[in-house]
Amino acid sequence: MTAVLIDCDPGIDDALALALAVASPELEVRAVTCVAGNRPVAVTAVNARRLLDLFGRPDIPVYAGGARPLLYPEPRTNLVHGEDGLGGVVLGRDARPVAAEHAADALAHLLLSPSGADLTVVAMGPLTNLALAEIRHPGLLARARGIHIMGGAVHCPGNVTPAAEFNFWADPAAAHVVMTAGARLNVFPLDVTGQAAMTPAWLAGLAARPAKSARALAAMLAVYGAQDPLLHDACPVAALLRPRLFSGAAGRLEVEWRPGPEEGRSRLHPDGEATAMINTGLDTDGLLSLMAERLASLP
Repeated sequence: MTAVLIDCDPGIDDALALALAVASPELEVRAVTCVAGNRPVAVTAVNARRLLDLFGRPDIPVYAGGARPLLYPEPRTNLVHGEDGLGGVVLGRDARPVAAEHAADALAHLLLSPSGADLTVVAMGPLTNLALAEIRHPGLLARARGIHIMGGAVHCPGNVTPAAEFNFWADPAAAHVVMTAGARLNVFPLDVTGQAAMTPAWLAGLAARPAKSARALAAMLAVYGAQDPLLHDACPVAALLRPRLFSGAAGRLEVEWRPGPEEGRSRLHPDGEATAMINTGLDTDGLLSLMAERLASLP
């Protein structure tokens, strides 16, 4: 079993990724940390708590973290997922309270514990929490078994500016800190997540399931899929379960953190030691099959 901490900003594709993680017996989700991204952190943390309760996992603690990027006074958010981040889908009862500890501190405590070297971090939003933890504890991220990151656009255009993917653009300085931390990085940029497309038949199959979780997820995806029918954040979780679904190559990935039109751009540096596995290929049918199989087990 792989011990996992999930850092996210729910967000509808985050909801699918969380569902995949908690529905997979190979993964032990020890904590969920939240960051400002798709919506402000006060919203994303409550969303994560509600989602875990919906999925039958109220035991997993949720921590709220970075409320703004390292270099900017206000969060960079979007409305792709609706005002509430979940497409307006009501998940029922009020959420349980999130934990009092800051997400960056929770991440540090887990990685500094005796079992920290066994922990894999899956980061699906802006990398503020990871960067804060690394700044406070230099060398911390290198302790992790691995860090799976959804972010960047290497050989394709960005999705928020021509240069940048949203997560890296939302906190480019944090992305720079993480990319240069000496950790074992496995990056899933738009090059690969752009292939993780839902099909109408797959979505209809999810909507036809009687379970409350499946119906809620299908309702969210019906809203989200009209704008962006891609399961971006499912990719770094799926790679823990079926690594052969993905292909790519190791390289030296750099992020432009300085303000300007290139801000958030991720580049492969032609020289120097490789710093990350960069995924560019995907078995889309295999991913959709895995998702359907695992989501069927949710309550």
